[in-house]
Amino acid sequence: MLYHSIETNISGMQLMMGFAQCAKDEEVKKYFTKGQELSKEILKETTDILLQNNIQPPATQGGTVTNSTNAPFSEKLMMYCTYLLGGFSLGVQGFSAAFVLRNDMIAKSGVFAKDVFEYTMEGAKLMMSKGWLEEPPEMDL
Repeated sequence: MLYHSIETNISGMQLMMGFAQCAKDEEVKKYFTKGQELSKEILKETTDILLQNNIQPPATQGGTVTNSTNAPFSEKLMMYCTYLLGGFSLGVQGFSAAFVLRNDMIAKSGVFAKDVFEYTMEGAKLMMSKGWLEEPPEMDL
């Protein structure tokens, strides 16, 4: 759980940094910056847990975020990708809580899940306010 958390949050931190520097909309830019800070916080806490237990954190390969401000995707697509990644993260937190054997890690996983859920919901509300999140298909019964 901890190794996976470190690897995915390094990628998430870099992705949010890149999205933030090329976003033009100030609300969207602030949202991505908040995501970058959330990833940093989770990274710090998981790394600290490993170090407190005399376990070397993984030396993961990290990409480098360039200084380009040209958006590779629309803000709508970047927001939707962030929304999807938040959902994946929630699934991973639930899975890890079910299989980890340390009670303190179950609690920590719950805190991470709460933080990710709040961040993801904030993004969903932002997308709805801009008309970027559509209503799912419905059927009459």
